[in-house]
Amino acid sequence: MIYPWQNRQWQQLQQQRRQRRLAHGLLFTGPAGTGKKHFAHVLAQGLLCEQPDASDFGCRLCDACKLIAAGTHPDVHVLKPTPPPTSTSSNPVLTIKIDALRAMYRALSETSQFGGYRVAVIEDADRMPTQAANSLLKTLEEPGDDTLLILVSSHPHRLPVTIRSRCQQIRFNLPDTAQALAWLGQHGIDDAQSALKRAHGAPLLAKDHAASHAQARDLMVQALNAGSRGQASIPYANKLAQLPKDLLLVWLLDWVSDLVRLLTVGNDAELVNEDQRKVLQARAQKADIGRVFSLHDQICALIKAEGIALNLQLLWENLLISWDNV
Repeated sequence: MIYPWQNRQWQQLQQQRRQRRLAHGLLFTGPAGTGKKHFAHVLAQGLLCEQPDASDFGCRLCDACKLIAAGTHPDVHVLKPTPPPTSTSSNPVLTIKIDALRAMYRALSETSQFGGYRVAVIEDADRMPTQAANSLLKTLEEPGDDTLLILVSSHPHRLPVTIRSRCQQIRFNLPDTAQALAWLGQHGIDDAQSALKRAHGAPLLAKDHAASHAQARDLMVQALNAGSRGQASIPYANKLAQLPKDLLLVWLLDWVSDLVRLLTVGNDAELVNEDQRKVLQARAQKADIGRVFSLHDQICALIKAEGIALNLQLLWENLLISWDNV
């Protein structure tokens, strides 16, 4: 099943399918944490199911659905970014390899083994190198009958315009707060409102952070508050370097942005890290706004350079020093 906030997109695509107007190339876009990847897989299952239900969802009981659930359906092909084969890094650079794309093209060019759709899902499609992205053009221009290529991306601007222009873009927006909070409540998330706020309204991120990254956030909070406790923050750099860099950089940016809000709006400013308001207010009283903006720019540059391999120990040492000195 899809998420409650995805009904409009489902109905739109199913109507196009029934009218034989479903595009050969779909580009699912929108903020991370809105369920785009899940929707793509549910759509693929519905298209290949032998006996879909009245809403066009897969039955989960037929041979096709069982093969899809096992990841062995011959007409479904899924590509995800992977690290370099020789990488030993705990935070490797992930990309979609051109060899994997070529293998997918060959599979899509073959006759469907079940006599229906052939579907390819490319997750985080913006992580394709330019050469790999350009190789998609022929498949998008000459896909063959009953072939569907679904690209999923939270950063579609990173895809070449030639790719974007050949796909029908389906936008997945954040659900309204009440709907997101209700869904989080159904999944047993404590303090769902704070979790949703820290996830910038994305319910799946809020659930994931609360369930899987609570310890990582606790470590980040300890590191950023070390100075206020009269401790050195540098010893935390080694532990932070073992955690997902992109996630921690976004969290740090939220802290710095909260500091900017306090400095520019005042103590009543709305904060992402509401549970850290007192600590942030105390730091704002001593902070230099020029240094705060400089650190903000530094973090933004690191987020944009996500595909570049970095010495993470040194990176976090520098960031913690900058934070202590704002």
